[in-house]
Amino acid sequence: MNRIIGEFRIGEDIAVALDATEGDTAEVTAISAMMKPALATANRLVLDDAAIPIALSVAAQSPASAGWILNLDSAQSGLLAPGVFGIDARIEIGSVIEMTDQSAFISVSKATVS
Repeated sequence: MNRIIGEFRIGEDIAVALDATEGDTAEVTAISAMMKPALATANRLVLDDAAIPIALSVAAQSPASAGWILNLDSAQSGLLAPGVFGIDARIEIGSVIEMTDQSAFISVSKATVS
């Protein structure tokens, strides 16, 4: 995916759904998610490999079989600079590690009134 899936303001909660499209979510033994600033290169968005990743919290959707919610709380998002960020998740099923197929990109902007 190389398009922006959501727009958020600096200082508000950032929440993105990671839907389970196949398999049984009950088999997942661990899940983590990170985001990094993105760069525009050759008309594509790519992650800034030099940037330090920002950890997101992960919670089950309701029902849990639907997937997870990846979240960055308002205090943490208040520290972000405006821009585009890419999000990826790592899912462990026993000893098998799965990565999201594509990065999800979001836009973060500063409010006009702050």
